[in-house]
Amino acid sequence: MAVRRRKPRRIRQGASRPQPAPALPLRAMGQGLLVLFLVGAAAWGISRLADPQTLPLRKVSIEGQFKQVTQEKLHEAVAPHVSGGFFSVNLETIRAAVEALPWVAQAGVRRVWPDSLRIEVKEQVPLAYWGEEALVSVEGEIFAPPRESFPKGLPKLQGPLGSERLLVSRLGEIEAQLSALELQVAQLTMGERRDWHIVFEDGVELILGRAHSKQRLTRFQQIYARLLQLHREDIRRVDMRYTNGFAVTWRGDTAPAWVREAAFDV
Repeated sequence: MAVRRRKPRRIRQGASRPQPAPALPLRAMGQGLLVLFLVGAAAWGISRLADPQTLPLRKVSIEGQFKQVTQEKLHEAVAPHVSGGFFSVNLETIRAAVEALPWVAQAGVRRVWPDSLRIEVKEQVPLAYWGEEALVSVEGEIFAPPRESFPKGLPKLQGPLGSERLLVSRLGEIEAQLSALELQVAQLTMGERRDWHIVFEDGVELILGRAHSKQRLTRFQQIYARLLQLHREDIRRVDMRYTNGFAVTWRGDTAPAWVREAAFDV
């Protein structure tokens, strides 16, 4: 019986031979296992640090210069929020609790390794009364502590909501300009139309109106120094809303004798 010989199979040019799948290198496997180990270790470490029993807080220090806020009130506000550990305690929650106190302007909270918190508190510094039920700070911030804690002897500011910073700035300018005349502002009011009205501590009222209020104040300063200062007890109101003059309302029914006899050159 004749045996046929198989012809060798021709491989076409350009065709690729099938390749066996490469084996996963041992180094890559080792690196993968190392990554898994590190991730697991990190997760375990985080869970341990979040445990209040790990690095518990042992000391809370509160720093600042206080006239109205007490250490007792500050610690009462902080106490419910410091039961966690060094890393798990929520600093933002503590800050918000401190700043919720009526006389606190700002608070900063930070961790001090290994077991402490330091809280720095800035107290509100009142400049004036704002209306009847609030105060305004030297930075122009309105705040409303208990009425019985209001300091005495502050000037009063009144104006539309949102005008507090302007009124604080204007009060400073007026007091500086009139300080030489010994006129202390008891009340400064800005109306809805931005008209200005001042009441001094001796009861004298000054009406500046809306337009050119700064120029009118300068003119009043000059007139008061030349004509009115020596007779301030006779004056009830000075109205500067005139282009070339001013009007005076006297405390009595008629102008004092010195006014009727004087010749004014304004």
